[in-house]
Amino acid sequence: MKRILSLITAAMLITLTACGVQTQNPAASTPPPDTSPVTQPSDLIQLPEQKEESPQAEHILIAYFSLWENASWGEYTDANTSASVVVDNLGAVGTNAYVAQMIQSKVGGDLHAIIAAEPYPADFDQVRDINHQENSRAISSTVENMEQYDTVFIGYPVWATTLPQAVRTFLTEYDFSGKTVIPFCTHDGYGAGRSFSTVAELAAGANTLEGLAIHAPEVTESKDDIKQWLGALDLDTERGQGETAIRITVGDTQLDGVLYDSDMARQFIAQLPQTISMSNYGDREVYGGIDQEITVEGEGQLRFEDGDITYCPSNNTAAIFYSQSDRPDLTMRIYPIGKVTSDLSIFPDLPSRVDITFEIME
Repeated sequence: MKRILSLITAAMLITLTACGVQTQNPAASTPPPDTSPVTQPSDLIQLPEQKEESPQAEHILIAYFSLWENASWGEYTDANTSASVVVDNLGAVGTNAYVAQMIQSKVGGDLHAIIAAEPYPADFDQVRDINHQENSRAISSTVENMEQYDTVFIGYPVWATTLPQAVRTFLTEYDFSGKTVIPFCTHDGYGAGRSFSTVAELAAGANTLEGLAIHAPEVTESKDDIKQWLGALDLDTERGQGETAIRITVGDTQLDGVLYDSDMARQFIAQLPQTISMSNYGDREVYGGIDQEITVEGEGQLRFEDGDITYCPSNNTAAIFYSQSDRPDLTMRIYPIGKVTSDLSIFPDLPSRVDITFEIME
């Protein structure tokens, strides 16, 4: 199981545009993933308050704890990190953050990283011992308005059959009465242990649904398991509630699409109508710069599904992905904000540059 994670930093030196490798725009290079310990308030991942004009639909929060974001790694990236991090193309992300992003891609909602006030050590043997010895661990990340969420996913690694203490703190700091709570976890081969029942006990007053346990080394292969699990829950996995219908005009062709019920999508909606000069790149996407930058939430992702409408903060671009092509992995992190619901067959034959208009459908 042991392996060494290396060459990540060296690989970051590649010059990029769009969300893939290219040489036309040297300014659009991928920043290296932030693996520094999170200890200062300015580093915390916090959810902005929901805007008053947002659709009144079921609101979903996907909260997760990842050791990758909660330890002082420094130079320490040997085999002990293997259960805590997924190396995806040129990036690294915590295993539970990776699962949280896949859940978000299916049901929407907001991501929230649970950050301990004091970082854990990088040596997992020490982490396990500390988790046994302490009764609680303070957290420094906060959810600004928990009341707006009806459904809360809780993700974490299983440590010696139970929860990290920081997750226990999260569950006791908020009132989950009347909410739907759904646990998910990663483990090293021993399953969820007693963690699901502990979540149900700590989230007092909540309706706790069936959880999902994923073997950590198999996280990147768990997409179908996650889809099947979500499908068995009483949730709207097609992301229909609260979506905003849009019209996408390409020349004389009009396509239908939706923008999700998320803060990032609402920031894009506020810029519409907007005509974007977009480049047809890599037989997989059209992308172009938008009028205003969008404040992002979470870590983004290095993968896409056909039809995804995404935002890339590295170069302030919106994109429509239309084909996995022979380069399905990205080199700059993207954030799905919507979906094209019409047929995508028009896109492969578009010229290298084309004006595309996005507008709200009345």
